[in-house]
Amino acid sequence: KTFVFAAVIALVSCFKGITTRGGAEGVGKATTAAVVISMVLILVLDYFATAVLNAFGIT
Repeated sequence: KTFVFAAVIALVSCFKGITTRGGAEGVGKATTAAVVISMVLILVLDYFATAVLNAFGIT
């Protein structure tokens, strides 16, 4: 799970960084958006990973 979470953070951060517009203010907004999106995706992915692992009896 750790590798997947790291990949999600890296992909979201790179995407938000590459598509940033608006100078320093845009960088600040993109950073905040990347953190929020990453946190939400990690929570969702962790929920589904736990559900799948529990369904197969893997703890």
